Amino acid sequence: MAKKIAFFCVFLLLGALIVPVASPPCFASEASYWGSEAEGFPADLQSHDDAAQSQSDDGHSGSEATDFPTDLQSYDDADQSLLARLAGRIDANPFNLVGTLIFLLAILHTFFSKRFLDIAHRLEQAHEQKVEAGQAPLNSFSHSAGVFHFLGEIEVVFGLWAIPLLLSILFFFDWPTVVGYVSHTVNYTEAMFVMVIMTLASTRPILKLSEAIMNRVARLFGGSLTAWWLTILTLGPLLGSLITEPAAMTICALLLVSKFYQLEPSTKLKYATLGLLFVNISVGGTLTHFAAPPVLMVAGPWGWGTSHMLLNFGWKAAVGIMISNLLYWVLFRKEFDRLREKFTVRTLKEEILTTHMPRELGERAIDEVASQVAAEGDVGPKVAALVDGLAAKAKERLWERVKKRIPDLGVDPELTAKAFDERFEEIKLYRLQRGFPQLLPKEQRAPFQDPRWDQREDPVPVWVVLVHLAFMGWTIFNAHHPALFVAGLLFFLGFAVVTASYQNNVDLKSPMLVGFFLGALVTHGGVQGWWIEPVLGSLGDLPLALASMGLTAFNDNAAITYLSTLVPGFTDGLKYAVVAGAVSGGGLTVIANAPNPAGQAILKGHFDGGVSPLGLLRAALVPTLVVFGIFMLFS
Repeated sequence: MAKKIAFFCVFLLLGALIVPVASPPCFASEASYWGSEAEGFPADLQSHDDAAQSQSDDGHSGSEATDFPTDLQSYDDADQSLLARLAGRIDANPFNLVGTLIFLLAILHTFFSKRFLDIAHRLEQAHEQKVEAGQAPLNSFSHSAGVFHFLGEIEVVFGLWAIPLLLSILFFFDWPTVVGYVSHTVNYTEAMFVMVIMTLASTRPILKLSEAIMNRVARLFGGSLTAWWLTILTLGPLLGSLITEPAAMTICALLLVSKFYQLEPSTKLKYATLGLLFVNISVGGTLTHFAAPPVLMVAGPWGWGTSHMLLNFGWKAAVGIMISNLLYWVLFRKEFDRLREKFTVRTLKEEILTTHMPRELGERAIDEVASQVAAEGDVGPKVAALVDGLAAKAKERLWERVKKRIPDLGVDPELTAKAFDERFEEIKLYRLQRGFPQLLPKEQRAPFQDPRWDQREDPVPVWVVLVHLAFMGWTIFNAHHPALFVAGLLFFLGFAVVTASYQNNVDLKSPMLVGFFLGALVTHGGVQGWWIEPVLGSLGDLPLALASMGLTAFNDNAAITYLSTLVPGFTDGLKYAVVAGAVSGGGLTVIANAPNPAGQAILKGHFDGGVSPLGLLRAALVPTLVVFGIFMLFS
């Protein structure tokens, strides 16, 4: 009855949130992604927003702030050569060069992230040796190791380099320009959306549902490791066209962890799988016009709908995904044969745990035996007496040291002895809670944190899964309205507390780091249009497609396609070429496609020293060329 009441309350709550929304689904172009004026925005609200933007936080009027970044059309250099246009734009605004150099330094920083992590690891080991030798406090931390570990986190690299970028804007312009750029020009909606959808997609009910769907498909092909691998890397990315690419990336990455990466394949196969995942996710969202960020940028301005995407991109992407997957499977088929035994053993273990010997049954059997042993002997009291004896000896030694200092303290010896006894009992209780909790009464034991809580096999009720799907649907429906989908996340966190017994531990660290990464990336990307726009506008169909694919490796592919909408006189062939190149190159680097940081955050623990940018580039190059070739062959 309680479950039904809870479900009814949640249903009413979601209904109250959804009913007032009268606007249609927002899966159209978000032209304001990189700071341009929103199309179709109600006039009264737009004027109110303009008025709000005319003042900065420190009271300066908007007229005092420089127009930043410079409007690309204001250069009026369409009749010049490419090099002349770039030189002229640097001469007109020297900050253009500075902003791009800072962006290039941030990219170079990502290639050194593994070295920073190696240094951090060595410093941690040296500090641990100092602790063991008594040269450092027992619970101390190596701050120098922490600094290098921070510098080695790919998710924070662009955020770090955003600091010199903003300082450069301040140096070349003024503080109102900095405030205006961050507050009104750059749009952080997608960064927030990815953070929220990644949180929701990684929950236990959604993962159990996804695993059940993938399991049905994999069983149709025998349920082997190969069947699972191909299913996750084929069906998962294509589902991204419905549930959005960030959600598909999160689900596929988590399933690959449990079904593939835990089998400890070779480093080459690890990177091959990662490269396939990133490329397949990038092109798998092209079956519709709302799921892939680079498509979303052009769908409105160019009038592309789902039917256009399906006929011109979707089926080609599906063919490219299948060919790439089969090609890599052929290349690594011998290793798949070697991993087959590990996979079979793991599958049987899961089946035994789920069907024949649930964990609760095993725990009850062990508790019953433990109770019998305790009733037949005095093991517990003997261990407790031994521990108390050892603690008494340690207490006596410590008291001898403290007692010598009492005269210097100038306090009553009896009060000192009483304070010492209380302090020692606190330390003793702490150590028993850590090492021997069974020797303590239940009320003194520390709360037990199950290290395998997220791997338990308990089923999830259907009504909990449905509520999670409703939260995901709400987030996707309002993908461009942060006030609505962030509010939905807050309601979800409350729901997760109420249904904690069916949930995994909700970890916001990875989603927030990914959101930080994307937010910093669009901050840098917003000042790169001065050189990307003339490069795109000076090329023919095939050169443009190649340039788009190459530029995507160094900039978010959504930025590439958005800037292409600003180029006048783009033919249908050029439009097709720039989008085909952008989605094809979306797996070459972590920064190439918005969902990639989410996959990198989930999978980096399975790569020695984290994901290597060069390793990813090499692994993703073959599937990138495959899908690019199909797009060009059938253009």
